[in-house]
Amino acid sequence: MEPTDIAVRVAAMRLPSQTRTPSSFDELFAHEVQPMIRLAVSLVDTRERAEEIVQDAFEKTLMAWRRLDRPGAYLRLAVVNGCRSELRRRRVVRGAPNPTADDRLSLPADSDLLDALSRLTPKRRIALTLRFYADLSEAEIAELMGVRLGTVKSLVSRGLADLRKVVTR
Repeated sequence: MEPTDIAVRVAAMRLPSQTRTPSSFDELFAHEVQPMIRLAVSLVDTRERAEEIVQDAFEKTLMAWRRLDRPGAYLRLAVVNGCRSELRRRRVVRGAPNPTADDRLSLPADSDLLDALSRLTPKRRIALTLRFYADLSEAEIAELMGVRLGTVKSLVSRGLADLRKVVTR
């Protein structure tokens, strides 16, 4: 896969834009469940764990529904935080088996990209996924990840450099 192919594939995988606030939780769920699962799979590699994380995020969103101004943003934050917790948990558990090809999302065109992303550090993978897949600004990513803007710029830059190395091998 060429480095320019990565940008094209990531752009094709982007989340739908959240241009309006959903009027009900059911509407939010119908519109966002699949994009949130794809986002989670790109961060944690296994579909089963991604679905659990998304389910938990929707539960948190439902519980907080009445006080939310931007439920889509809250949901996305809950998914990203759930993925971060999963990645942190994996670092603690030594010898955890690597996900098999069957565990990954069934998108043959994107399997090379998911393989390349899985070789990055968790923070770089999260930053790249949020920047190019979720199409968030660097400021939004900094807020979601709880880091400074300069850290996001560094994570994205270094993550892209790492991807280039993986892809050109």
